[in-house]
Amino acid sequence: MERTISGMMGKGSVSHNTRTFSAKNVDKERSKYNVEFCHLDIKKVYHELFDEVLGRYNAKQKRSD
Repeated sequence: MERTISGMMGKGSVSHNTRTFSAKNVDKERSKYNVEFCHLDIKKVYHELFDEVLGRYNAKQKRSD
């Protein structure tokens, strides 16, 4: 069975998800009820989560490449 994965490059739907624009069909009176759970720079969060562990993993490697 063939499997595929898709991803987005660049900004993608960030502006859609954070509602930095208002489409014609949006009731602006209700926009104040939108909830944003997390809006962080993904690269910064990745480094915060994995740099230390990646460093330990790489230190264990025996090959020079």
